[in-house]
Amino acid sequence: MSLAFFDMDGTLVGGDTNDITLHHFVKLGIAPSDMLIKLSECERKFFEGSLDINEFVRFAVTPLLKLSKYEQYKVLHETVRDLIIPLVKPGAKRALDFHKKRGDRIFIVTSTCDYIVEHVASLLGISDYIAAPMEKLDGRLTGKQCGIVPYQEDKVKRINEILKKDNLSLEDSYAYGDSINDLPMLMMCTHRFAVDPNEKLLNHPDLKALKVVNWKE
Repeated sequence: MSLAFFDMDGTLVGGDTNDITLHHFVKLGIAPSDMLIKLSECERKFFEGSLDINEFVRFAVTPLLKLSKYEQYKVLHETVRDLIIPLVKPGAKRALDFHKKRGDRIFIVTSTCDYIVEHVASLLGISDYIAAPMEKLDGRLTGKQCGIVPYQEDKVKRINEILKKDNLSLEDSYAYGDSINDLPMLMMCTHRFAVDPNEKLLNHPDLKALKVVNWKE
């Protein structure tokens, strides 16, 4: 059994899940429209690799805090099912099928909050994910962060915790990502794929150590 690590936004999904969910929350009336201004600035910093990820995850969760446990689950599940899963790339589906047929252990590794990722993973038939850990009390989001967000070098830190805990090896491992934020994760694995890489990654000197693939078709 090999391990396969997939970044989510821009890699598995042809879009930004934070952008999709927050715009939908504004449309539903559970988030104010002025949140989109800050979101736009955060997205710019993310692609530059300069985002304060801890500040961002606490910002992203705020529209959900006034909802009940049932309302939180319903709006998240429906948003992921109806707006995010249809954006899973054709190449991503092929790669997931490849690893599932091999019996590999598949992980989604993303700085997106776990309350979104759990629905993505479930609907894609993936058991494991490493995401921004957000506190729940009696199943309801509190707005508090409760662990390390897997962003840039911290993706490696969180992966190493799993390797140690479950006594796993990176021998013959696979990693897939689209941005410079994924490079630390990519470089730790045997097989490294730049999936539809953005401009920053395309111009990075480490690109030569990656195999560039197109998953849009």
